[in-house]
Amino acid sequence: MSPRPKNIRRVRALPQAAAFVPQHAACADPVCLHLEEYEAIVLCDYEGKTQQEAAELMQVSRPTLTRIYAAARTKIAQALVQVRPLHIEGGKVYVEGGWYSCKHCRLLFNVLDPLMNRRPMLCPRCRSACEAVKEENINFSNYRNMKKIALPTRGGMIDDHFGHCEFYTVVTVDDENRIVMTEAFPSPQGCGCKSNIAFKLQEDGVSVMLAGNMGAGALNKLSACGIQVFRGCHGAVTDVVEAYLRGEIQDSGVACAHHHEGGEHQCAHSQD
Repeated sequence: MSPRPKNIRRVRALPQAAAFVPQHAACADPVCLHLEEYEAIVLCDYEGKTQQEAAELMQVSRPTLTRIYAAARTKIAQALVQVRPLHIEGGKVYVEGGWYSCKHCRLLFNVLDPLMNRRPMLCPRCRSACEAVKEENINFSNYRNMKKIALPTRGGMIDDHFGHCEFYTVVTVDDENRIVMTEAFPSPQGCGCKSNIAFKLQEDGVSVMLAGNMGAGALNKLSACGIQVFRGCHGAVTDVVEAYLRGEIQDSGVACAHHHEGGEHQCAHSQD
C-alpha cells in the first residue's frame, strides 16, 4: 500500500539564505532542513508563538506541527554538533504568491507556489505573460453569481485521488462559457468523506466537481450539497474545464475503493 500523501503546509515567506556553512567545515554531507521545518523554527523559537498558534498559521494539526518542530530541532542539532552544512530546501509547502492577470486572455488567477520568484509569470491557460494584481483592487463581487467548477489538483493537473489532493481549484465561468478566474486553495486535512470540503465548496457557490477517482462517501456528501460530480477526468485544469464546457465530459461511474493511512483509517466509501 502506498503511503498517504502529506498535506501541503503553508509558509509565509522563503528564507533569505538557502544555506549555512561552518567556517572550518570539511566536505561533510549537508543536513537538509525542509521549508516547513524552517517555518516551524521561525514561528516557535524566533517569534515565540505557541505550537497551537504555529499550527494554525501553517494550516496543519497540532500533532503534525509538533512532529515538524521536533524534526527541525534535531536537524539543527546535527548540523551544529557534527559540523555539517545546513541547507534549507524542499518539503511540502506553498507560499501565497498573490494574484495575476493575463495580458492576453485576461484570466485572473492566484498563485500558491514556493517558487513564486520565477519570472515571468505565465498564464496557466494560454502561457502568455501576466502582471501582478493587488488583491484589494479585485472586485470579487463581479464573479459571485457566475458558474463555479471545482477540481482536485496537484501541480496544475487533476489529482487522481479526490480526498488527498494537494489543492482544490475553483474555476469561474461567465455567461458566455468563458473561463474568467481560477482560484486554488490547499486541501483540508482528512479524506474527502471526512473533511468539510463539500460544505466549503457549497458555500463558495460551486455547482460542478470534475475529479479523477472518488469514493462513494465523498460523492454522496458532494451530491447532498447540490454539487454534480463527474469522475474519470484527467489532464490540466483549464483543458478539463473547457472539455466539460464543450459537453465532452461524462461521469465514469467508477467509485474508488482506496483505503488510507496505513490501515489506521479505512473509509467506508459505500456508506452514506
